[in-house]
Amino acid sequence: MNLNTFSKYKIIFWDFDGVIKDSVRVKLTAYKSLFPDANQEILQKIENHHLENGGMSRFKKIPLYLDWNSLPCDQNTIEVYQSRFAESVIQAVIDSAWIEGVELILRSKKENQLFVIVTGTPQEEIDVILKRLDIIDLFDRVYGAPTEKDRAIQLTLSDWKTLPQDTLLIGDSESDFKAAEISGSNFIFVDNAEESGFSKKYTGIRIRNFKGML
Repeated sequence: MNLNTFSKYKIIFWDFDGVIKDSVRVKLTAYKSLFPDANQEILQKIENHHLENGGMSRFKKIPLYLDWNSLPCDQNTIEVYQSRFAESVIQAVIDSAWIEGVELILRSKKENQLFVIVTGTPQEEIDVILKRLDIIDLFDRVYGAPTEKDRAIQLTLSDWKTLPQDTLLIGDSESDFKAAEISGSNFIFVDNAEESGFSKKYTGIRIRNFKGML
């Protein structure tokens, strides 16, 4: 696989965690730190769920993890935990390693090609992260939570009057694959070696990183 694989698509949709930045484990640490009194069984349950559902937003994960810890799930409590999570994770994501080779791919975008971020990270937060990384100008549109990924793809296809077969979604989770499948977009799986259930059953195109593709 080389740069031509990406160049032939009119629009490339990019997940962020695990595709652009190696930040899946960073967020796992942040989730687990929210529950210092949790027993090992609950922490392992959180770990398994997070790694299996990398594309799911915290708006869905945090209420679930609160419930598993027998904590209140009212809106106020959810917002408190979301705030704690955000405070601990933004700089850690910025400081995390790039997925190897991805920065060169991003900066080699063709003039007539569109790059679009579709991520479970909240909109305001992903905007801050991309700005601090000095890559926000590489993307023609950025979709964060609460916009669902399949909805983001459909909006983009409609706005730019593009056929789904002329687009590609690069993701690292089953939820990314499902968003591509629903939308009719092509899909490449970035296998982050977490040995997820999806990784074991996925039979399509997969890559470990973007090294050597230029």
